[in-house]
Amino acid sequence: MTDLRRFFGHLIKWPMRLLVSSKVIPEQIQESLDIDLAKPIFYVLRHDSLADILTLQKVCKEQSLPDPLDPVVIQGKSFRRYICLDKLPSILSNQTAATQAEPQVLDLLALHKSQADLDCQLVPAFFAWGRGPGKASNEGEKIFNDKRKPNTFRKTLIVLFSGRHNLVQFSQPVSIRQVADNYGFDKSVAHKLLRVARFHFQRQHLAIAGPRLWQREQLINSLLASDALKKAIEDEAKTKNINISEARETARQYLDEMAADYREGMVRIGEKFLTWIWNKLYHGINVSNAETVRKLAHDGNEIVYVPCHRSHMDYLLLTYVIYQQGLVPPHIAAGINLNFWPVGIMFRRGGAFFMRRSFRGNKLYSAAFREYLAQLLSKGYSIKYYPESGRSRTGRLLKPKTGMVAMTVQSALRGLDRNITFVPVYIGYEHVMEVSTYMQELSGQAKKKESFWQVLGILRKLRNFGQGFVNFGQPIHLTQVLNEQVPEWREDIHPTIPQKPTWFPNFVNDISQQIMCNINSASALNSVTLTSMSLLAAPNHSLFRDDLESQLSLCVDLLREAAPFSNLTLPPTDNSAKLLAEAIAMDKFQVEENQGHNDIISLSDDNAVLLTYYRNNIIHLYILPSLVASCLLNQNKVTKADLNQQIARLLPLMSTEYFLQISDEQLQTHLTHVLNKLAQHKLVKLDGDNIYPVAHAKEPYLQLHLLSLYVQETLQRYAIVLATVEQGLGRIELERQALTHAKQLAQMHSIKGPEFVDKSILSQFVMQLREAGILVTDKDSNLMPGEDFIPLRDTIYELIDGDVLHTIKHPI
Repeated sequence: MTDLRRFFGHLIKWPMRLLVSSKVIPEQIQESLDIDLAKPIFYVLRHDSLADILTLQKVCKEQSLPDPLDPVVIQGKSFRRYICLDKLPSILSNQTAATQAEPQVLDLLALHKSQADLDCQLVPAFFAWGRGPGKASNEGEKIFNDKRKPNTFRKTLIVLFSGRHNLVQFSQPVSIRQVADNYGFDKSVAHKLLRVARFHFQRQHLAIAGPRLWQREQLINSLLASDALKKAIEDEAKTKNINISEARETARQYLDEMAADYREGMVRIGEKFLTWIWNKLYHGINVSNAETVRKLAHDGNEIVYVPCHRSHMDYLLLTYVIYQQGLVPPHIAAGINLNFWPVGIMFRRGGAFFMRRSFRGNKLYSAAFREYLAQLLSKGYSIKYYPESGRSRTGRLLKPKTGMVAMTVQSALRGLDRNITFVPVYIGYEHVMEVSTYMQELSGQAKKKESFWQVLGILRKLRNFGQGFVNFGQPIHLTQVLNEQVPEWREDIHPTIPQKPTWFPNFVNDISQQIMCNINSASALNSVTLTSMSLLAAPNHSLFRDDLESQLSLCVDLLREAAPFSNLTLPPTDNSAKLLAEAIAMDKFQVEENQGHNDIISLSDDNAVLLTYYRNNIIHLYILPSLVASCLLNQNKVTKADLNQQIARLLPLMSTEYFLQISDEQLQTHLTHVLNKLAQHKLVKLDGDNIYPVAHAKEPYLQLHLLSLYVQETLQRYAIVLATVEQGLGRIELERQALTHAKQLAQMHSIKGPEFVDKSILSQFVMQLREAGILVTDKDSNLMPGEDFIPLRDTIYELIDGDVLHTIKHPI
């Protein structure tokens, strides 16, 4: 740094502290990027900007990284620690002078050639001053939004207006030793390395800010001029016997109703407001696997976020988390019910586009929406929609509605250049503010229409919501899956006409199922879900404190490093006593304190119903361990071969219901893991191929018994249907009687979960049995037992408690 520049640096250092506030990605640079402080570190910057360098200096000090203004001394020779790719243009000219980047890299390569043990690290640091993408056709905003290579005057204005909205993103260090060993030491290597760095920064800018935005009216006009929509308008005019201009105006109204109006200013305001909200409501927002998504965006993937839907908070929380992770906020598919004043305006300017609940019978609306979605994808905007469509009222994943997924696949069949990648997202909470409303709706009350007054009512009830969890699951690359399942899919590409080839329906169903499985595989365990699950299984919903702590410890250990749940996250604490204390602090559980004795933790009858919601968030993770415990307690001794056979008989049915995807190899690995964990907790004894449950003097089989009860309600539902089948009824009557029987059983045995008497779940199970050939249809269209019916029935009957089984078998 020249003396003059150093002088200016000292001059503006203090004003910069007031003007600039930086968010750093990742938050813990050394740990996240494996930067080795023992090796020489050089920072690579996009621009030779004093503002960038001083901001980098501040960030490095906070992160305990070397100061960029301190030279690096190697063999007595001093090197500048930062490497800038480009100089900024001067105020009077748009021409830029060359930087010293290439000579610097050449000098470093020469040092590595002469010193075999030297390994310097190049650490890219990208600066985003404000994150607005700019308008595609608005030259008036260029002075503020054209930040890629602003002149000195523009840079000054950018720091003044966007300094409090600065983002600094560090990337994986590049080893010059590896570069030199693989590619050599000459000038062409240095030139290529710098070209790759420029491309890297361009990709980062696109991932952070997104592509330039079209003016909303310009986008609508572009959509109306598309061949697909012009044809739909012509068909509408013919069908309804109106002129083209009227049909076109109808299409324009549809597009105006649905189209987003993204404004960075609204996003900035929203970020400040939501930061205040989250700090008020939550003790913390736990985010996992975000680095995977950043890499997808950096690699140029067209990202489609497909989260589960628990609460209205999901809209805000996921977008907020994505933005906080240094990624451009997605355009969000929202139900038209949320388009009410003033929330609809704010959502629209935050990137929401609105859709009607049903497109049925309105071909023009379908065509307009499909074309709008295709335009978003083709222009590079990430999008977000909920495959379940609506919020889950029971806490379990709902069967996916495949309409949006189908339209996404159809966009790929238009020849889209960018690879579409689905990113499943699990969203979980220790408190969902709508749970009591969900229970009312499940009991028969009408759903209340969303309104401004309803929002105000919610805001008045804001309180401690515990912790929130956002886990990004295993991505699904659409092109890769198409190549694997439909190698000839490119033959069906058409640039304008929506395609539905013969393979299309099954493919959409399969990939929708895969999305839901990947969401469930990325679940998050937390204090409330684990405590709810354990107490709901306990007699009278009560346990001594030490027994409950032991059960929580077992539940966490059963899923520690357990395949196939590679993206699952464990609770923030490993201490079961602390975990229980966190749950109790949520004011959902009753504590009966006994002087000098063990406290009793319990659920009231009202809370027991509400807490089935939280149990259902994670119940799918314990289906297999619970089945293992059930088999062991039922038989006192079981061989591994018999256990495998029983699990294999039940797993296909439960996998579909609970969105589990487990290969045979993963199943064996998971069963081995579960048995080893049970043995570590001294609940089973492994003796060669034999497995024995272990009784403890204190309380025989308590933990194993509680674990076995997690799957009981599922087995009981299955048993009700199988018992009803033997009456030889048609499908509709079979489902009606099974539902009646389920309600009777729930009443007699105090089964609290509303999903137990959910008609759709019973209907889906009947459909599964038919598809698997376990049920067959006779000449009178009645459902009758198939070939594998009796082995399945007997296996399920054996695992159900005797008094409950008696009720199930008893005639209605």
